[in-house]
Amino acid sequence: MDALKLSFLLLLPLTVFVDAEVTLVKTIGDEADVTPLCSNETFITLIVCKIRTERNRQECRLLYKHGHFEFEHGCDSGFSLIKDNQIVFLHLSSLEPADSGNYTCECSYHGGTYILHLNVTVEDSEDASPVQMMTPYALIGGCVVIIVTLILLGFIFRRRRRRKQPESASCPSDTVSQDIEPYSTYRQTGSGLYSTVKIQPRI
Repeated sequence: MDALKLSFLLLLPLTVFVDAEVTLVKTIGDEADVTPLCSNETFITLIVCKIRTERNRQECRLLYKHGHFEFEHGCDSGFSLIKDNQIVFLHLSSLEPADSGNYTCECSYHGGTYILHLNVTVEDSEDASPVQMMTPYALIGGCVVIIVTLILLGFIFRRRRRRKQPESASCPSDTVSQDIEPYSTYRQTGSGLYSTVKIQPRI
């Protein structure tokens, strides 16, 4: 019986090791992408990322071994492991649609293994072209500029037209029209021109 208890005691540490497996689906474009892989880098003994893309059906690897100060990059320059604040990240940059594929990263540490499966889809840069995205803004901006220009031209032409209009030859508004004496009325007869004078009484 003691041998049986001792064998269970030896198997007990094996139950402490915890393995976790996560699958993540990502869609990325031209911009760089950073995915956290393993936290608390001091307890990690080994990191292996296996990358299989549509372009290269062969698998390439990114490695980190405890005790080594540098990462081993066995893939294209678009795939790399970086470390920031005790967290290791998978850094993806300058990828093309042919770089879409399945990436698997395993973080082994004292106590278990964490496995991250990444299904990465890289979108074509032509699908989300900045020119196509800016077209509505350019149209709206162009319409606003044309409308503002027309309004300003309307004000300018109205002001010029008012300046060029001749003033009427009427009497100034502060004078009262009066009959001019003594030539208030003229009458023409066969023998000549006669004037009829009408004198207004003064009040």
